[in-house]
Amino acid sequence: MQSKIPYLFLVVFILLALIGRVRAQDYLIGPTLSYQFQKGSIIKSGAYFAFPLVGDHILRADATANFTWTQKKFAVIPEAAVTYYPQTYVLTPFLRTELSPYTITPKVGLSLATLLDIDFGYGFSINEKKDYNPIKGFAVSLRFSIPLNYRINM
Repeated sequence: MQSKIPYLFLVVFILLALIGRVRAQDYLIGPTLSYQFQKGSIIKSGAYFAFPLVGDHILRADATANFTWTQKKFAVIPEAAVTYYPQTYVLTPFLRTELSPYTITPKVGLSLATLLDIDFGYGFSINEKKDYNPIKGFAVSLRFSIPLNYRINM
């Protein structure tokens, strides 16, 4: 089976192209820390970049490192994610897709002002990690995002 890593780079390239068209004050950027349970505990640490689309819609891109200890083995797995917030209310539903070299995980969730997110989804295995069982199945996450700037100018 061919590696899916080139697809991950393609997603990151497309996101960087979208990011290049926004002005300096039209985005949120900062670190993110989350906990996910999916066939084991995963701690995620990374950064995010969010920018407005048309109206109140927001698109967010994340790049994280997933730290996990499953099957009595430690692993660090890179991941990219895209989140779509259809509105900017204090309590907002959202759609999210996470892509790692081994799993694609579509999710739905609820966000508190894009600072605290809880989401649920299902991970589909796209590649196998050597010496690991397939990383797939139901996933639940709790994510904290700390904006380094505090607002998006619409």
